[in-house]
Amino acid sequence: MNYLILGINGHVVAINKDDGSELWRKKLKSGTITVVSSDNTKVYASSSGHLFCLDKATGEQIWTNSLKGLGYGTCIIDVGNHAASVSGTVAGNAAATAATTAATTAAIAASGSVSAGDGG
Repeated sequence: MNYLILGINGHVVAINKDDGSELWRKKLKSGTITVVSSDNTKVYASSSGHLFCLDKATGEQIWTNSLKGLGYGTCIIDVGNHAASVSGTVAGNAAATAATTAATTAAIAASGSVSAGDGG
């Protein structure tokens, strides 16, 4: 299976890595933030406070869980050796962006490939 799994705007989409073509698309519960993670045969996605399990090859829904009483906060999906996470708040997203920017800036400074004032 040579494809990427994307979560965007309440959809999960499988994209072929070789040519960028869309292999399948599944509409989930409406939401702007969709977190995805996968293992060998399944895709797990969180959107609008619900958790979905999809067949990785076809995108067909296997099951869903409303996560009753948990709301729309931060979601982390851990599948084996990796995890996907996203904050359900604007403040959380801003903090994650700031942390990524700081880490990238530190890595560039440490590499010495760009120095302040050299124009890039």
